[in-house]
Amino acid sequence: MSQVHVILDSTANVPQKLLEKWPNLHVVPLTVLLNNRQINENELSTADLFTLIQETGEHPKTSQPAPGEFVTLFSGLKEKGDSAIVITLSGSLSGTVQSARMAVQMVESKNIFVIDSGTTAIGMVQMAEQALEMAAEGQEASVIAAYIEKMAAATHTLIVPGTLEYLHKGGRIGGAASLFGTILQIRPILYLENGRLTVLDKVRTRMKAISRMADELKRFSGFTYISVVSIEAREEALILQQQIQQLYPHIPVLIGEGGSVLASHLGPGLLGLIFQEKQ
Repeated sequence: MSQVHVILDSTANVPQKLLEKWPNLHVVPLTVLLNNRQINENELSTADLFTLIQETGEHPKTSQPAPGEFVTLFSGLKEKGDSAIVITLSGSLSGTVQSARMAVQMVESKNIFVIDSGTTAIGMVQMAEQALEMAAEGQEASVIAAYIEKMAAATHTLIVPGTLEYLHKGGRIGGAASLFGTILQIRPILYLENGRLTVLDKVRTRMKAISRMADELKRFSGFTYISVVSIEAREEALILQQQIQQLYPHIPVLIGEGGSVLASHLGPGLLGLIFQEKQ
């Protein structure tokens, strides 16, 4: 009997217990390039990443999976007559989705569906869990893919970086903007909108930025879930989670962490909100 598989890239930072629960869940790694080494994201914690950066004085780069990495996985599924739902991080942040789509063309499969999540981290995990549950119920891959596409369209991502240094070194903002923002404690609130990373607002101080990010939730009439995401800012994330849970007591408020690829571009101290608008 054919099976529906779910494939994520490593920026989802999938909990180990989820991988143990679902043998049809797979992860394709992105790579961190640092100190003349190529390290699979799955093998590098954010704490170890920042230690390496401090020791080497180098700024990390990242690399998306080559199409061949997807081809190897897809070919095995095709041989067994299985289908797959592939959920990648936002195409505005990485070319991973293009690599996956190229791989589908290379293996000439009509049963592998590639979805740009428009987000990353726990937002991708939520889509994967829904896809896995639907597959367990016997839903066809095409039906699951259509539903996950709707989830992606209803998912929103807000980010408050802990530092502007990594955005500057990664080419996201200019040196003058980085220096000006650091001196005046200007904090941008970033928003993934229509697949693009944009500035939602700029405020003074980190606490105002976090409050402004939480206030943005008021624009929406309802949620399927709300999640707080952090990179080396766990205590602040827990406080924010509790505050949001008090405001929305009947909505699941989840908590998750970004992995080393996101950390390479956004730095330590990041806090974010990823949530799905109720439809």
